[in-house]
Amino acid sequence: MINNNVFHKTRLKLIFMILLVVEIFMIGMSIFIYTYYKSNTYKTVDRSLLDEYHFISNQFDGDSILDKIILQDPKDIVYIYKGNTVKYYTQNRYFSDKYPTNGKIENGFYWEKFNGYNFRTIYFSENEYDFRIMRNIDSEKEGLSHMVALLIMTDMLAIIPGFFISKFLSNKALKPIENSWNNQVKFVQDASHELRTPVSIIQSKLEYLLKSPNSTIESEAETVAVAMRETRQLKKMISELLSLTKEESIVKINKEQFEIESVLKELSESYTEIAEYQNKVFSYGINTKSKYISTDRNKLTQLLRIFVDNAFKYTNEGDSIDVSIYDRGRDKVQIVVSDTGIGISEKDQKHIFERFFRSDSVRATDIEGSGIGLSISQIIIKTIGGTIKVKSKLGEGTKFFIEIPKGKIAKKL
Repeated sequence: MINNNVFHKTRLKLIFMILLVVEIFMIGMSIFIYTYYKSNTYKTVDRSLLDEYHFISNQFDGDSILDKIILQDPKDIVYIYKGNTVKYYTQNRYFSDKYPTNGKIENGFYWEKFNGYNFRTIYFSENEYDFRIMRNIDSEKEGLSHMVALLIMTDMLAIIPGFFISKFLSNKALKPIENSWNNQVKFVQDASHELRTPVSIIQSKLEYLLKSPNSTIESEAETVAVAMRETRQLKKMISELLSLTKEESIVKINKEQFEIESVLKELSESYTEIAEYQNKVFSYGINTKSKYISTDRNKLTQLLRIFVDNAFKYTNEGDSIDVSIYDRGRDKVQIVVSDTGIGISEKDQKHIFERFFRSDSVRATDIEGSGIGLSISQIIIKTIGGTIKVKSKLGEGTKFFIEIPKGKIAKKL
């Protein structure tokens, strides 16, 4: 019904785009986590080194430099210089033979590397002494390296669930579009099929008349009548197709307040004579507290005409058609269109609102119809905010229950 390659390619593009967005988000989050963790790690080290400096500075006495200095963190390495001479240092495994020289640089924090080891160092000058406090940060760097590896692995593994999430979202996004497209294609195919039949009959009758130039209208009256009947059917079908298209494009209704009985009176005036001619009974009744309703009058009239037309179409001589209106709670009214006609089978009741649907038993008869009317009614009822239900039994008749909002009714007219 549709070129599947179009949806397949679109689906792949959507999957790729969603997956790309997910991966960009994951990478962005990974960069943020790494930057935040790295910043906090080194800020903690810097605060600890600064506290260590203040702690040592309070203990250090230049006159007794041989006194042992107690450290807050045993991992810290301390060198105290006077000029280029080391006056005090702590034993450590990083500088056994050669001490780091005094660089005489500005006070602050620095990154340093000696003998393959990484250090975070704080320099401070106080009087004639220079303080150099170092801490090995290889463990912190290794931790950050492990975090980078973990984040990269997480981002790579995220592709797998990301793919399934992308596939799910793309399918969900394309499903209504695909359904709409398939419905459109089916509608065109069904419309073409339904239009082809009357056109083929008209064509065959005209070709027959063309082959009989000496025939009179009287002798070919039946042929002309068939062609005219199919022409009427074709005209009606085109009109219903236009109505269907028009209703689908409506987004706003024209609400007005009116007496609901006036609509039923108009129906009665239109169908009473038809009922007498066909030897049927048409009646209506109103059982509501308020006689007013606020909705789109034209659409309500069109809706009721569709159901009454169908009732007349699928009833026989002696049958009856009735339209009754009841209150349905405080805010709604229920319109019941009932007939004692041929009824609808339980199997067909599920499909009666589908476009061009006509049951096999009806198609086998000479009852005219296109199967579009109830489709139009369903669109109208949705437009005015109502619902439709059907109750029918084959051979006993049909009832359609239409519920619509009363709308806001003015107290005074």
